[in-house]
Amino acid sequence: MHVHSAQKIRHMDSGAVSVLAATYLLSLISLIMLNTLFNPLRIALVLMLMLLNALSLTRVHLKLISRPRPTDYTLLIINVLPYSYLLYNRYDLTWVIPSVILLLIFIIETIRGKGRGTVANVSGTVLMASVYLPWYIMMGGLIHSMVIYINAVWLAYHAFSSTYVEGKLPFRPIKPWASSVIWAASLMLVTYLAMDYFKLSAYYLIPLIEPTIRAIHALWEGKLKPSEVGLRIRRIGWGSLAESILLILLLILLLIK
Repeated sequence: MHVHSAQKIRHMDSGAVSVLAATYLLSLISLIMLNTLFNPLRIALVLMLMLLNALSLTRVHLKLISRPRPTDYTLLIINVLPYSYLLYNRYDLTWVIPSVILLLIFIIETIRGKGRGTVANVSGTVLMASVYLPWYIMMGGLIHSMVIYINAVWLAYHAFSSTYVEGKLPFRPIKPWASSVIWAASLMLVTYLAMDYFKLSAYYLIPLIEPTIRAIHALWEGKLKPSEVGLRIRRIGWGSLAESILLILLLILLLIK
């Protein structure tokens, strides 16, 4: 039992670390390519914040849904408190509202004792991806239409990907096609944002092609058998990581363009 729990914690940590590390990398690249001036100290401080979140939030999550102690609540506050910097920033905070909503959903589900449920897992994953924009701002980046577009794509992708994984698990109430519904709604929003709101070129729709193909394919997929969950979920996890790296590369090409 102890070994199983340790393996589970390591698995969750690796997933959280990969999402947060990729998000930090994307924020940093966006900062460097869209701003002529940037502060190395701010970059280092946000890196420390990323490491703090990556190394401790999974532990806090596990404690809050089991037997939380005062130190666990303190650690949660320590992780969240640095983001209060945004309240004193000169930027319009409209674009970071999704992060606040996702955090509230995650906390509510945890308090309700459903911290390991589908809603908590999906909102938690998208929450980690949503720090792209707060980190970019905290590193000193200026708000740019391209940054808002990347933020929307990044959130939409992780909402789709995490819902897909939940849908494949045999003990979850949702089916894989639920991720297709999530992506269809996200696709309409991101397309409107790119083409109508910011008047960007059709090139900005290219990163949306691969997730759209996967979403169409998911319409006909079924759940995994209980006996194959361990192996197949690891494969899906590695596949999702490769797809997120591909997405980052496509977004970088748009930044270069």
